[in-house]
Amino acid sequence: MKRMRHFFLGAIMSAALVIAGCSSNAANKTEEVVDISKLPKAGDFSKELTLNLSGSVTRGKVEDDNYVQKRLEEQFNIKIKNTKLDTWNAEQVNLMVASGDLPDTFAFTAGGQTAQEMYDSGLTRTIPKEMLEKYAPLYMKMLEENPPGPNLNLKQGTEDQYLQLIGQYAHVYGLPWGPTLRLDWLENLGIEPPGEIKQVGPSGGREKIFFTEEAYTLEELEEILIAFTFDDPDGNGKNDTYGISPANNNLNWAQSLMGAYGLGSGYNFLENGKLVKAEISEKYKEFLKQMAKWYDMGLVDPEFTTIDENTSWEKYKQGKIGYYIAQPSYLAMDDWAKGRAPQNIVENPDSTAKILATGPEIGPDGEQGVKAYLPVVDLADAFYVSKHVTDEELARILQIFDYINFDNDARWTLFGEVGVHSDWEGEPEKSALKVRPEYAEQEGNSGFWAYNFRTYDKERVQWINSEYTLKLKDEFYAREDIQEKMLIRPYKWDMLNETNLRDIENRYSGQMNTIVEEFRMKAIVGEVDIDKEWDKYVENYMNNGGKQTLEELEKAPKVSELLK
Repeated sequence: MKRMRHFFLGAIMSAALVIAGCSSNAANKTEEVVDISKLPKAGDFSKELTLNLSGSVTRGKVEDDNYVQKRLEEQFNIKIKNTKLDTWNAEQVNLMVASGDLPDTFAFTAGGQTAQEMYDSGLTRTIPKEMLEKYAPLYMKMLEENPPGPNLNLKQGTEDQYLQLIGQYAHVYGLPWGPTLRLDWLENLGIEPPGEIKQVGPSGGREKIFFTEEAYTLEELEEILIAFTFDDPDGNGKNDTYGISPANNNLNWAQSLMGAYGLGSGYNFLENGKLVKAEISEKYKEFLKQMAKWYDMGLVDPEFTTIDENTSWEKYKQGKIGYYIAQPSYLAMDDWAKGRAPQNIVENPDSTAKILATGPEIGPDGEQGVKAYLPVVDLADAFYVSKHVTDEELARILQIFDYINFDNDARWTLFGEVGVHSDWEGEPEKSALKVRPEYAEQEGNSGFWAYNFRTYDKERVQWINSEYTLKLKDEFYAREDIQEKMLIRPYKWDMLNETNLRDIENRYSGQMNTIVEEFRMKAIVGEVDIDKEWDKYVENYMNNGGKQTLEELEKAPKVSELLK
């Protein structure tokens, strides 16, 4: 399912927009108060309106008079002008913004701008809370059930004007990552799994993937990586395997390894009573020393410095790497994860490889966990309404938005009618829906996903995940006690934009990230002595924005307070 490449554990693309062309639109200094009494009642669609609608999956492939379009037009008495532009293509979006011809609704952001900046640039309009309560009650109910949802994305200085709408991310609920090991290598080496192991599924390669909620300690993992590297685990008589192969373009590979030190990359916590960013903490220093030790021992693929994540997946598929990080959907072999490690090594029916997923590693101080996909609450993404949309048009847009994104009777906007356009992968209502080949999976002749925002409650998650992913989450990754014990969140977070942290990060994040990334790489491969260079590294970080960042972060609320 191609759509899942954008839908799971993936944030929405921020297209780099050229906003200079919007100079003809005066920045929004003031906005007239909406007299809601003069607007139609909810459900009154007597007047036909023409709306240019766009959603989260607008790739310019939608066909006019598609199935979803015709049904929406009839239901809401509208004429839909389709967006024939790839809103994931920066160049195309640049041209659209420069012309000022934005669709009435859209889900891309302008060059990393905040919602307030987009409003001030004349791109968007506000959405009154009173209109949301009248025309989008299901959306408001979702916000209220996910604190601090009702207080997010408010225009500065107001309590009832929203700059954007936001989506529910129930699909990232739970631990987003966990470690895996080559189970057939463990068996060849006579190494016992930690605890009872269970099969992920009965066939299709899933019968070769197992999981256990028990975990190895870092010391035990080190011994396993030594054996994976030097004891010929694949039995080919050659010294051609490695314990671990990191990627050089992100830290996904280290999610649970950092968690063994109580760390989430980019997050903050209290260390010795002082607020500190993970990347300059003493715990992070110990994590780097552990990775440097493994590299010096030869357990780490030396080519990792030139390998990105995609290349790393391909290298794993060659059967030379014993340890890899995975999302539950990778283990369940969901369609969207095809080709990704570690499932890619068992996709071939003739493969004799076996995979074991375990709980996150246990660190030297007994810590264990994985960084939460979202720092505070599972709300994300941005749905905007263009500046030129009238109040009357907004009233209709909000009713369409509320229906197709939050009323689960609108499943047909995503998958059509079950038994006609799509079928259950497994047990009805308990497995993923698969669109039949004669219909476009997205946009095209079907219009599926063409007008929808990226938002999922737990029922909608069920439509896009296989029954095996749901089983893994129920039995381990999203179990309440596991989340409470292992999900790592930051200590403070400016979720409500109450500080100037965004401005400070925009100013300094580039140079701070460069400092962190360069030191991490040099530390792991042994180009710097971590103990000797640590103080200089921290000082460099603090002098290039770290000091200002932490001072401003001190003003932000505690995550524990935001979650109340």
